[in-house]
Amino acid sequence: MVEASLSKLDDKGIFTIVKVENIEKKVGKEIIIEVNIETEDELDGVRNFYTSRKMIVAKFYDNGKPTQLAQDIQRGKKYRVKIIKQRFGNGREDFDIAKS
Repeated sequence: MVEASLSKLDDKGIFTIVKVENIEKKVGKEIIIEVNIETEDELDGVRNFYTSRKMIVAKFYDNGKPTQLAQDIQRGKKYRVKIIKQRFGNGREDFDIAKS
């Protein structure tokens, strides 16, 4: 299975999420929470993506438990989205997923 970082989709427009899964990875002494996302569309030859971007992970999992959105996707609902860049009051930018 070919997979890539979700960052590959930052400027690729709209895509549809059909599956989402929570993954814990140990990096050194730290445990990082990632989300594996499967898309309906093949984008640059890839349908499976991963991300540890906190705002995106929080859309699907809250302290390791699936959010309503993740539960809906796990039950077969498709979620059409695009990746957006948000700027905060402190000037910091981060990426998020917005329903499209």
